[in-house]
Amino acid sequence: MSGTMPGQRELGRRELLRLGLFAGLIGLAGCGRGSEAPLLRATPETLPKKWRRILPKPWSYKPLNADLGREPFSSALEQGADLLALGDGWLASLPEQELQPIDAAALEDRLDDLQARTFMASLGPALHSRVLPVGVSPWVLLFRQGDPWLSQARSSWQVLLDPALKGLVVLPQSPRLLMALAERMEVPDGLRLLRTQAYASDDRQGLNWLTQGKARVAVLPLQRCMHSLRRDPRLSVVLPNSGAPLNWTVLVRSALTREPLPQSWVKQSWDKPLLGQLLAGGWIPPLPRAELHRALGTIPKAYQSIVLPSQEVWSRCWSLPPLTATQQVELEQRWSQSTP
Repeated sequence: MSGTMPGQRELGRRELLRLGLFAGLIGLAGCGRGSEAPLLRATPETLPKKWRRILPKPWSYKPLNADLGREPFSSALEQGADLLALGDGWLASLPEQELQPIDAAALEDRLDDLQARTFMASLGPALHSRVLPVGVSPWVLLFRQGDPWLSQARSSWQVLLDPALKGLVVLPQSPRLLMALAERMEVPDGLRLLRTQAYASDDRQGLNWLTQGKARVAVLPLQRCMHSLRRDPRLSVVLPNSGAPLNWTVLVRSALTREPLPQSWVKQSWDKPLLGQLLAGGWIPPLPRAELHRALGTIPKAYQSIVLPSQEVWSRCWSLPPLTATQQVELEQRWSQSTP
């Protein structure tokens, strides 16, 4: 992990671009984006295709390639995107002044108290009003021919430290996520030990490493697993009873847009029949559990307890809100010290 955090890269260029953009804010407010259709940007894997394809007119969608060495979502705002869908891990790279309030009280009122509102509160007062969670997916353990480890995996993430899995684990690229997992392991020096288990650190290509390589287990968001689980009988999935980190998908609005959030589109994904279809794909709308359980019949029985785990297990899951500058420095230091 480099010594430069995301918000520090190319600061001079970014600041000049932002000053130029906001200098023209008054003029833009008068004409919006002209005759162009309002634009939603997201990486292809961020939103379920079934939902993305019913984006109402005149809205249009343009895929975004997330180069992890840059700041793709900030760049998309600078290029004129009205609305962004992104994972919560990218929120720290978006300065608050580039966003405006979501202004969707009817949707915010439907958020569940157990996880969604807790996640929102953790963002702080400025981001709280500028972010709308629209879906969540727990990180899970996806095994290939994993029978020797399934029982232990149901208890905790510590299964990843099994000596028999050394060099056979596909880990996420996020140092922070690995730290969060290591903190749940009852062993000294857990982070360093976890890193020594890696076959690869590449969750974006985790399924390929697992199904086509030597890896036996991958740590992935549930929504990336469901399609392969139905097609490949070698695969099995576990959400440990100790809980899991949560992978949130959120919507944010550009400070320069005049377009309101397409609330009817969001509402469609939170109501039947689309609600059940998305749940079956491992995409969990941030609604009260009672509402989600009404769509339980759309989920294959083998995966119902994973997509909608018990209240007890769900309450043990946790979110990872944006870090402060001081916390980022501490994270880098801890990561460096854990190098195998």
